[in-house]
Amino acid sequence: MVRPRGLRAVEEVVPRLGIKPGRPALRVGDVGAYDRAIEHLAGQLDRSDIELPLRYFAGRYGLVLCFALEPCDADALLADLVRVSHADGAVWVAVWKRAFERADTPSWEEMQSAGLATGWVDNKVLSLGDQVYATRFVRRRGAAPG
Repeated sequence: MVRPRGLRAVEEVVPRLGIKPGRPALRVGDVGAYDRAIEHLAGQLDRSDIELPLRYFAGRYGLVLCFALEPCDADALLADLVRVSHADGAVWVAVWKRAFERADTPSWEEMQSAGLATGWVDNKVLSLGDQVYATRFVRRRGAAPG
């Protein structure tokens, strides 16, 4: 996998992720730049490659940060990320910025469509650096968990 260059500093990114203390976090994908700070704030950080299905219990994580920077099925990935997320949690999905998109990786549009298909909504975008940015998905207000 090609790793992104020019990632923003930990202190610029991690506070904006909305980490809930005491609720475990999960990082999916091969970018560990923010792991130490996330683990410190959340109390626990599990790590996974993009191998579906994810081998974690449903509803476990208050924060899921996924670096979808390699070939993957956007619909299956988002469905599984939502499955392992707590109903009051958030899923952040990082993709390549348009100028750096790879032909075999999901675009922002594909990820947004896949995220909305889960019933969750996108409500924030965060630049993680020169080459990638992330979109946050949360459960729609008033929607029943699951």
